Amino acid sequence: MDSRKKRIEDIKEDLRTWNRDGIVLDSIYESLKKRDVHGFISLYKKYKKLIPEMKRYEELIKNYDDPRSLRYMKILKNPLEYETHMDEIESFVKEKRNLEASEDEIFGLLSGVKDNEMMSGLNPAYTFDNYEIHEGNELAVTAARKIIESPGSINPLIIIGESGTGKTHLLNAIGNEYIHRGKRVFYKNAEELVLNKNMSFDVEIILLDDFHILLEREDMHPLVNLILESFSQGEKQVVIASNFNVSYYTIEQSLMSKIESGIRIELSNPDETTRVRILKDKTKEMNIDIEDDILLYLSKNIQNLSRLISTLKKLLAFSKILGEKPTIAIAADIIKNRISLNEGMSYIVEEEKPYRSISYLKEVINRGYKGVVITRINPDRFEKVYGLKSDVYWLTEHETSKLSIPPILENVNYFMEKFKTGKYALFLDGIDFLMSKNSPESVIQFIRHTIDVISETKVILIVTLNPKTIEEKYLKILERELEII
Repeated sequence: MDSRKKRIEDIKEDLRTWNRDGIVLDSIYESLKKRDVHGFISLYKKYKKLIPEMKRYEELIKNYDDPRSLRYMKILKNPLEYETHMDEIESFVKEKRNLEASEDEIFGLLSGVKDNEMMSGLNPAYTFDNYEIHEGNELAVTAARKIIESPGSINPLIIIGESGTGKTHLLNAIGNEYIHRGKRVFYKNAEELVLNKNMSFDVEIILLDDFHILLEREDMHPLVNLILESFSQGEKQVVIASNFNVSYYTIEQSLMSKIESGIRIELSNPDETTRVRILKDKTKEMNIDIEDDILLYLSKNIQNLSRLISTLKKLLAFSKILGEKPTIAIAADIIKNRISLNEGMSYIVEEEKPYRSISYLKEVINRGYKGVVITRINPDRFEKVYGLKSDVYWLTEHETSKLSIPPILENVNYFMEKFKTGKYALFLDGIDFLMSKNSPESVIQFIRHTIDVISETKVILIVTLNPKTIEEKYLKILERELEII
């Protein structure tokens, strides 16, 4: 394949990837329709530069429980809109990072568990002894121990994973072990290198966190090249942690070759059983007794390990403040964190039982919205279990004296159309049941139609579902169409 054809194939693959990721490509496609080649190339280059930055911010912002997050997540799907708001988004992320640092310290003090304060360079509290090993990080730990015993044997070692999967802890554990063995270590977050490019590297080991920040900036590529070239010989070692795969970025071949000469290992969050075990270990460390069903609830609703442990600390702190034992209700309120749902918007809440989604619904009802519930649960039981006085309609084929709707899409659609005027909070529980009685594709189309209708009204739609009950491809579509909370 000649270079021109390869370039075209690369552009096509980028467009397909961006489309799958939900990036707004209207302007790019419009330039193609108009046969505006120069306009297309200009937009493509701009998107190629901006999208990695957008993905980095998206990974951070999706974990922030703040009403502004929803607006910014939408902006981060549109490169041209992001370009206008990039300073605002950067300020928002900095604000959140500062708040999180203060919040973790406060909640640690309140729960009686005070984390060691971060020191300059490595954090001595992050070691292999307190690193939770599970199937999602076991290979990375094995590789880390190998380079400790034999520096330079894997060079560079690249650790990839989304925020909260334990990259920073593992990097610090590696660094602390090297220091224990008398090695000179340089550990920095990539942002610090961007701010000060003239740092000294008179060390044997370099540990770089948030490495993707350096790849996003072409002006930092020469420094990355110098580091990799200087530390590729002898017993020197480079360890890199990145939120995203390095192959996502446009890098000169010579630099890419140096990066690819090492080994890439991806971290993932632990499964639900492991998350419960980790929570139990944490409560034992804290010498606190907490019921298993609460730990199970937390593990079902939070996959990110860092956020999971932080939420456990907050639960213990709030319970102490309230003078009550920890409960699922308090946990649900912490997870929800009083996000203010907005009219004309449609949301999805993924959980086995609708504790958190009911909490959102109650908050909206308290703001003056009339609640209308469609659920697979018997209305009497629903009101008794969840303590919600609202119009509850039973989604069932069974003939009953209760308010009910048969699981026929036309009927459900006709029913919901009645509430498109006025301040209503529509709560839909039973997507999996609808898919079993209709084709999944038709249910997806129904949801899309409902979202479009609601976007022009004062109505709020809350869809709750157990993600294990539908095929992953349909779940991904729903996650793209609805706002995830």
